Amino acid sequence: MTFETLGNPSNPAVLLIHGMLSSGHDCEPFGKYLADEYYVIMPTLDGHGHDGTDLLTVEEEARKLTAYLKENGIQSLALVQGSSMGAEVALAVTKQCETDGIPVTCSFFDGGPFFHFNPFFRHIMYKKFSSLVKVFDTDDPDEAYRNIMNNPFVKFVAKDKISQYEGIIKSIARERRTFSKKTVRNMVTICYKCDPPSFPVEAQKRFVFFFSDEEPARDSRPRLMKCYPHAAFEDIHGYGHCSYQATLPEAYVQKLKKAIRERM
Repeated sequence: MTFETLGNPSNPAVLLIHGMLSSGHDCEPFGKYLADEYYVIMPTLDGHGHDGTDLLTVEEEARKLTAYLKENGIQSLALVQGSSMGAEVALAVTKQCETDGIPVTCSFFDGGPFFHFNPFFRHIMYKKFSSLVKVFDTDDPDEAYRNIMNNPFVKFVAKDKISQYEGIIKSIARERRTFSKKTVRNMVTICYKCDPPSFPVEAQKRFVFFFSDEEPARDSRPRLMKCYPHAAFEDIHGYGHCSYQATLPEAYVQKLKKAIRERM
């Protein structure tokens, strides 16, 4: 795990957790608009960078992230934000912060696929992602970009909104990375074998679950509402999976700032 930061370390800290296959750098297009008021921390999760690590579990990622906070003297977080698979990690971080006595003002979960599917389905998804990550194994970023944009699974997730992902897909394609079998298998487990931890009522009131009303991940919303009946649930129309942050980063950040203010 590696870290990038933006802003003044004296400001309240926010933690932005990227989605599957991307990196901390891919949070910068919207993270930079938080840096005027906050100290922005953007980790690259294990198995997603060039540090030779494998992604293991959300709990292990959460322990590493809170350890980083403590090592750097960060005693509270104004925001924990996670995108797609990063939303599951953000939920685990919020739980670890509760355990470690690190107050979190707001936890914002963007497009998290909080599912619990059977082993057969997870095996199918492992095969799909194993095929998908191979497109990164090239020295030609243009070829990688074309292959990702034309990938059937990516098209399924994006539906008719694939053009909204051009920027982030180009960013991912520029950085040649190798994803191990262990990392891919654990990515699938994190996304499709999620067991949401329990939180008290007051903690749930600090949660925002944010979905496009057209994205597949939104199908996990009913189980989340059952687990966290006191959380806020927001939908947006006209955008794909986590694409609001990519297409309108300044507006997205205003939504994040508003969510923080309302829970202070």
